[in-house]
Amino acid sequence: MREIMDNKLRVKWAKGKPRKIVSARILPGTDLISGIEKICFENEIESGAFSVIGSLEKSTFVLPVIKEGTKKGVGYGEPQTVSGPLEILSGKGFISKDQESESGLFIHFHAIFSDAEGKVYGGHFLPGGNPVLLTLDVVIMEFEKISLLREEDPEIGIRVITPVGKGKVGK
Repeated sequence: MREIMDNKLRVKWAKGKPRKIVSARILPGTDLISGIEKICFENEIESGAFSVIGSLEKSTFVLPVIKEGTKKGVGYGEPQTVSGPLEILSGKGFISKDQESESGLFIHFHAIFSDAEGKVYGGHFLPGGNPVLLTLDVVIMEFEKISLLREEDPEIGIRVITPVGKGKVGK
């Protein structure tokens, strides 16, 4: 991992390239996050990025809120649920290793979606609350020479995804 840490510019990164790409359809009734996690296990993907479009029966997500007592004064609010039919207009996420999760993976997914009246919502999706309605199309890109690790950041007091390099990559 490389980093720059000065007063005004602070970034961490790892350099890699795509290893493999998996395109999949998640079928009706399957939870979006559980489906992506299963695809990752079946294809031995531990670090990567994905893109999603499709429809949901309902969505369960959280939004950032002011939260006193946290290091930055912000945290996620209570889960919100919107009933469908819903259309995911754009969904993006990351797959990372997570030693504290039961599966060993963390599927981090944010999306914007609309209901039948065209009202638009968005947020951080929670596992178990997002069943597919008709279909959900996903493309997953596994990283080569980059591991994503979900771990505690002591400065902000929450678990975040951190990129870690795994060796040299050609130009």
